[in-house]
Amino acid sequence: MDVQGLEAFWWIAKTGSFNRAAERLFLTQPSVTARIQALEKELGQKLFERRPRGVRLTDAGRALLPHAERVLQDIKRARQAMLDLQTASGGTLSVGSALTTSAYLLPEILTRFKARHPKVEVLVHTGRSHQVQQLVLDDTVQVGLVHAPLPAHADIVAYPLSEEQILLVVPPDHPVASRDEVSLEELTQESFITTDRASGYWALVEQWWTSQGFVPHITMELDSIEAAKRMVLCGLGLTLLPQSTVQNEIALKQVVAVPLKNSANLRRQNILIYRRGKIWSGTARAFLRVVEEQFDITLDLDDDPG
Repeated sequence: MDVQGLEAFWWIAKTGSFNRAAERLFLTQPSVTARIQALEKELGQKLFERRPRGVRLTDAGRALLPHAERVLQDIKRARQAMLDLQTASGGTLSVGSALTTSAYLLPEILTRFKARHPKVEVLVHTGRSHQVQQLVLDDTVQVGLVHAPLPAHADIVAYPLSEEQILLVVPPDHPVASRDEVSLEELTQESFITTDRASGYWALVEQWWTSQGFVPHITMELDSIEAAKRMVLCGLGLTLLPQSTVQNEIALKQVVAVPLKNSANLRRQNILIYRRGKIWSGTARAFLRVVEEQFDITLDLDDDPG
């Protein structure tokens, strides 16, 4: 069924005149008449009764009218949805995020984004970095914010955003809290608290320990960074945490970050990923402009990074 025919039918029904419908559609009357004739031929029904002072809907016309209204409204909403996506004035933004990123980095990005685009609905899917990568590949999310190392994939483009140090975190009253630097050898008898040992950042910690020939005395294994921080606050041990996850507690002097000898390379990389060949909506581009500002980078979304 031709949409232009339905549109002409609707305007005639509302104005009661072929002439007035033609004016609303910026068409000639013969053009409107031709559209109605084609629609009536397709349906096998007369839609209007011609009268001296205009036209009136037939029974078939009255039956068709509510359906025509729904179709035209749906088309109007679809066009508006496309415009909203193009201009970032509405629609939906879907972001995949590693667990710690969703808690410590993403809120600030989304605060900026929502301030500029308040009508955009934001959906955040969280998981481990490799899980977020799969969400990107499946087009479940438009972009992903994850951590390196990440398994290489031919269809994934990755942009480095930032790096952060992984810090030794101790209670303020710990004997090493006032030290300018401490070596791993001095910590062999200390009680260490682990966070989620399946996370990418903790894998970096364990790799570094191995490279230094260090075997920690682990007395508590937890499944979250927040839980590990609480245990350190209570004086139950030491742990290693990415800087972004503990900077507030350091600023409040609830815990102390003590520099570790030979740990300059103990760093976690935050990266942006998206599917190669992605066709970007205006909403997604607007989000990525905020990411550019946040991390002082320039993204070339029409090409892969060199």
